Amino acid sequence: MTVSYRLEGGVAVLTLDDVPRHNALSRAMIAELNRWHAHSIRDGARAIVLGSNGPSFCAGANIDDLRSGWMEGGDPESDPVQFFRRLATDRRVTIAAVQGIAAGGGLELTLACDLVIAGERATFLAPELGHGVIPPLGIALLPHIVGRHRAMDMVLTRRKVDAEEALRIGLATHPAGVDDVVTAAVTVARSIVDRVPPGALSVAKQQLCRHQPLDWTSILACSGEVPAAEWREGLDAFMEKRRPDYDRFWRRSNQL
Repeated sequence: MTVSYRLEGGVAVLTLDDVPRHNALSRAMIAELNRWHAHSIRDGARAIVLGSNGPSFCAGANIDDLRSGWMEGGDPESDPVQFFRRLATDRRVTIAAVQGIAAGGGLELTLACDLVIAGERATFLAPELGHGVIPPLGIALLPHIVGRHRAMDMVLTRRKVDAEEALRIGLATHPAGVDDVVTAAVTVARSIVDRVPPGALSVAKQQLCRHQPLDWTSILACSGEVPAAEWREGLDAFMEKRRPDYDRFWRRSNQL
């Protein structure tokens, strides 16, 4: 099991729990997240909190899964972007409780949520471009959340954004101490769902998003537009612990 589940006062807490791999998103983890998400609906949960065990929130996508099919689409039940979509379109309150690094797919998990609680050691980054891949949901949502230029900065330079900056630019919404990130997230969730009716909550969320609609068809397909030779070189280099050789792609591009 790479995800644990509990119901706390009407709030479903889904905890990423693959500590040796820094909670990297894998096919198994996405399948479990989908199952627990469906279970939370049957449980009548009013809100979802995504937390984690270990020093990292989520270090991104499992490289083996990226290399063996995710870049070309696949099973909707184990496709991370499909889970991001379920989270982003959930009518209930969704909150990411981030302590440690939220990189790549981990960052996109937070972007798919309504609110983000940032612990003092939280760090956010989008490193994908350095590996020859792209963050589909990050590209779609970051400009709306932090502005176009900051989004460009995060995606192109791949720099780290600490908790203080994340709160300042809107990447995170609430601060928390080192040891009480999930507790703070559950408290925020209950402060909302204990005092508002579900229908009004759902309509409010829909209307807040209506004027900035997401093109999910494009989001789901855009990874397939990245040249396969480039992402294969980037991911192979990562696995082989060497610097990727992108010069040949630049030379070819300059000849076009």
